[in-house]
Amino acid sequence: MQDVVLNDKMKREAERLLAQMVRADSLIVAVKAGARAEGLMLGMETVGALRSGDAERLYLNFEAALEARLKLLTSS
Repeated sequence: MQDVVLNDKMKREAERLLAQMVRADSLIVAVKAGARAEGLMLGMETVGALRSGDAERLYLNFEAALEARLKLLTSS
């Protein structure tokens, strides 16, 4: 969670979802983990749990992880 300030519980959940994306063994599993990660981020943004700019950085972290995994899975 580079450059994103999260409390411990939110950080653990975000890292768990990132790990699911990285370990995904199929496109469907990767996309589902990405959708859950985006839902987490949107929920935290909605309740005001993120500092200004952190929502965008968090989204970019999730997006980069998902894109990398999807690229790897489709090239195999």
